[in-house]
Amino acid sequence: MAIPEPLLKVAAIFFDVVFVLFVAYVVFIFGVRIYWSFKSKRMKGQEIPDLPEFHRLKRGKGVIYVHSPNCKPCKFVDPVVKKLSKELKGVHFVKVNAMENPEVVRKLGVLATPSLIITEGGKVKEVLIGPINEGTLREKLK
Repeated sequence: MAIPEPLLKVAAIFFDVVFVLFVAYVVFIFGVRIYWSFKSKRMKGQEIPDLPEFHRLKRGKGVIYVHSPNCKPCKFVDPVVKKLSKELKGVHFVKVNAMENPEVVRKLGVLATPSLIITEGGKVKEVLIGPINEGTLREKLK
């Protein structure tokens, strides 16, 4: 039994459309990732905003942890940040809820949660976007 030619044409068009949508999705995702990496590199060396929450970060090392309560990757990073905030006495940790403080997040220039901004002497030393494990964060804070 042969498949009718009109049905083959419809199937070919359908798969072409699906392929184009898939390629557009992949290009969009990689484009956003590349933009985030350039943005985080531009943030290095900038002063942190002069807000009351960040005054204790002006001296020494610190971490600004930007999270959202409904973010799944943030739920993996939360225990890591809590553990390291108790263990590392010389490092100040500040948690910023992106849902409650959107103006602070905008001033920081954060585009995604979870984001960890490592500061030293009141300046941005490094920006980590996305979920991160304890070993990597511990290494970055040394």
